[in-house]
Amino acid sequence: MATILMLTEFFLVALALGVGAFSFLADTRQTGAGFLKVVSALCGVSSFIALILHLRYGTFTDPQSILYYVGILSFLFIYLFHEDEKNLFMWGLYAVHNIAFTLLVYLMNNTNMQEFLFAVSSIFFLGSVTYAMVMGHWYLVTPRLSEKPLKIALYFMWAFFIIKLGYSINGYFKADDFFVMGTMKGGGYSFNWMMLAMRAGWGYLVLGIMSYFAYRLVAMRSIQSATGMLYAMTFFVFVGELVSNYLFYEYGLLL
Repeated sequence: MATILMLTEFFLVALALGVGAFSFLADTRQTGAGFLKVVSALCGVSSFIALILHLRYGTFTDPQSILYYVGILSFLFIYLFHEDEKNLFMWGLYAVHNIAFTLLVYLMNNTNMQEFLFAVSSIFFLGSVTYAMVMGHWYLVTPRLSEKPLKIALYFMWAFFIIKLGYSINGYFKADDFFVMGTMKGGGYSFNWMMLAMRAGWGYLVLGIMSYFAYRLVAMRSIQSATGMLYAMTFFVFVGELVSNYLFYEYGLLL
């Protein structure tokens, strides 16, 4: 149960940091302030729920809680005061919530740099796909919006795809004793291979194929079809990263 709650808190923080960080891709002069308000609401609500989960074991005044407050207030101010033209104050708030949640993730990983970098790669992998999916819907509001932001989001997704794949390959060879016949490590031989198959099949193979077709649809400006593809990609990236982070929190595997 503790692992499930930890995973839930991590994924809520991942939404806040991952999706919020990519909000710079949207030119608010083209999308209007409404899109940033949608993104800020999504990030703010996920942050608030994560804070509630944190307070199960933390205090109202510990460093992590304070970072939560700073991030949540930043999203709230963006939601309330952002205009179509992004001003210096809004750029400042953008920097504040990214710094606050980056430090939060660092503390959540016990200030261990290796674990922190693994977590960040997962967050931005998930965030790039989720951001692209959310943005795809905004084309219904502003159909003349350039497809460039969606393309760039997919470029970021592929970059973190490669980084995560590197982590998984390295993690597999470092923990190959988890996958030998008859092992009792982890959840046992069958369970370990089932998790690895889900991680590789859903989190990489299916996602990689779908991202190619999503990019082709974006390039053809078939945005609604691309958004449907991005919906499915969001599901698969969540499953893949859920398996990855479960294996990390439960067994210390960097897959």
